[in-house]
Amino acid sequence: MKRVIFLMFTVLVFSYAQCLSAPISTRVGVKFGFNPGTYNLDDGLDEFKGTGVHFGFGMGTDILNLIAIDMGAQFRTTSYSREVLSVKHTISYSNLYFPFFLSLKAGMLPLISPYIGAGLGLNVQFNGTSSLESNGLVVETPIEGSNTNFFLILGIGAEVKLLKFRIMPEFTANINAQADDEATEATEENVDYHISVGFYYAP
Repeated sequence: MKRVIFLMFTVLVFSYAQCLSAPISTRVGVKFGFNPGTYNLDDGLDEFKGTGVHFGFGMGTDILNLIAIDMGAQFRTTSYSREVLSVKHTISYSNLYFPFFLSLKAGMLPLISPYIGAGLGLNVQFNGTSSLESNGLVVETPIEGSNTNFFLILGIGAEVKLLKFRIMPEFTANINAQADDEATEATEENVDYHISVGFYYAP
């Protein structure tokens, strides 16, 4: 029993010392991963499904080892497909994504700090490609113009501490349920799941 009390006391002292010695800490680095997702055009047919990739830069600030603010800039590809009457329809886009993520983090833990949070993502969608494939024949049509949407971000992750470096695996759901398609006057429902890992330098 005394050992348990001593261990708990040591952890509390360590956590308190962490908060006093480093009320604010920062990190900067890179982040990459892949993003499976769904895209529902609300046209009475099956939803589109597919997987893209994302990579970019990120920076974060921890306050009192409890609150973390992260933001970044990522290049993101999205590609969704569905099959209707033996015709495979694929829609692909290139995007710039700017996520802002606020989380609660157990930063007082010495080695691995789990966190949970929410945020907003600004997605700038550039020219894309729409393709139809049937019996080996593919017809591609460029999609001109750009589109900007906001995504609600919900996620969990963990911070692995290695001296001056941080490794942060993360899972987020990026939800956009009210993006109007001007061409069809339908309401899009788009959800992308970002499975990523970040590598950061923490001075």
